[in-house]
Amino acid sequence: MLVITKENIIEYMKDNLAGFDDTQPITVSVMGEDPNADEGEGDGHINYVFKVKSPVRSYVLKQGLEDPRNLKAKTRVASYRNEAECDTMRILHSIVPEYVPEILYQDRDNHIFIMEFIENLKAVRFQLIKENQIPDLGLEVGDFLARSAFYTSEYYLDRPKFRRLQSQFENTELRRIMEDGIFLTRFGTDLDQEAYHKWERFRQITDDPACQTNRLTLRRTFMTHSDCLIHADFHTSNVFLSDEGLKMLDFEFSFMGPFGYDMGYFTGSLIAAYCAACFKDYPSEQERQQCKAYLLSTIKMLFESYNHTFISSWSKDAKPEYRDQEGFREILLKEMLRDSVGYTAITNWCRTTDTWSLPEYRAIEDDNARRFAMTMAVLLDHELILHRQGFENVDDFIDLILRFENTYMPLLSMTR
Repeated sequence: MLVITKENIIEYMKDNLAGFDDTQPITVSVMGEDPNADEGEGDGHINYVFKVKSPVRSYVLKQGLEDPRNLKAKTRVASYRNEAECDTMRILHSIVPEYVPEILYQDRDNHIFIMEFIENLKAVRFQLIKENQIPDLGLEVGDFLARSAFYTSEYYLDRPKFRRLQSQFENTELRRIMEDGIFLTRFGTDLDQEAYHKWERFRQITDDPACQTNRLTLRRTFMTHSDCLIHADFHTSNVFLSDEGLKMLDFEFSFMGPFGYDMGYFTGSLIAAYCAACFKDYPSEQERQQCKAYLLSTIKMLFESYNHTFISSWSKDAKPEYRDQEGFREILLKEMLRDSVGYTAITNWCRTTDTWSLPEYRAIEDDNARRFAMTMAVLLDHELILHRQGFENVDDFIDLILRFENTYMPLLSMTR
């Protein structure tokens, strides 16, 4: 099998990519090789990703090999992930072209695809950490998620095409990382360690039978519901701001999964940012409150945008047997809300207790403040898991966050 390098990539593109022009000066860089790059470079830690830039046109070539690029990785990764990612991007570009880059060439034998180059990509996660507010973040992400979900679901597709998607996008090997890592292995990590505030409350919530029941219920839904084509790793590091607007990347975990998972994973990143904002340093208290208000408004806008777009798409394009069934549609949306809140809590919990931690928390310089932010996140996740089934709308979600903060912030402050 051919392995792409800086030395052979130009010849490879000349031989395979129609219209590729090498008569102008071309620069080739490898994503992940710059240790100072913190935005848009994460994918280069595992995959081999090349940026090929010329005055005529620029491209991104991505190759997925079983041996991860990061030498610290201890396990091999299924190379078919590259095909799944490319196929997902083709499908989603046809549905939401403004959010997903165009695929220009695919080489299945060598696990390679080439896509259009998007200028000035900046990961949303790091923009939020730098306190740069993105006004329509919730609106656009909700629109993307709702359209990509509805138009890859059984409520729009004819049955044979929907079944083909289910068969094509099983992605068994990579989704096992989520099925086990997020719901089993890392959930219940020993929280009584130096990285966290030593409080017996952690042990109580980890061993809480009601919490464990909810966790396994959510895992069951994650494993058995094939509602639509999902990203499955949809956090704020895989959503990018560009000169052309938001772009969604890194679909290699994609498979046919439950409606609410991507929404929950993305919201989990916003919850992490919110908990960090409660404790990190700001020039003034007013700026802290403005940041927190922005994050809550983004969560609200995200769910409202999803609902609005999903209902609009349903009313226009649902199959005849579903189109007028508003009661059934509302059941689906309420189930999506409650599942999303559960996935918010599960993904944020496991990422908070991960030994690598999240950039949101690492941005807090004071060790004690960082521990309190992470403590708050896990305790809030516990509340969300237990109370999600009573939520009727996103306002109930927001209200619980605010009630929790008003109750627990004084408690946490007392132990400083």
